[in-house]
Amino acid sequence: MSVRVQLPPMLRHAMGGERWLEAEGISVAAVLRDLGQKHPRLKLHFFDEQGAIRHNIVCVHGGSVVRAREMAAHHLHASDEIVLTNALAGG
Repeated sequence: MSVRVQLPPMLRHAMGGERWLEAEGISVAAVLRDLGQKHPRLKLHFFDEQGAIRHNIVCVHGGSVVRAREMAAHHLHASDEIVLTNALAGG
């Protein structure tokens, strides 16, 4: 099942300025894996050395924020759109 993924501005340079990408998957985690396979430069940004989704990756789907630990369980439907962003941290 195909979904549209909006990249954050800081990752668009890795994709030649592309704002939207198409990916396959039934969960947000599966979509990120698909993008990582299709675009190895993105894989380094999405996954750590153990293959886990980096904790600073966050997406918005259907008006809800989905954090890295929730992405495997967060299911998508055909033609959905997700917006990737980075979590903000403060001190």
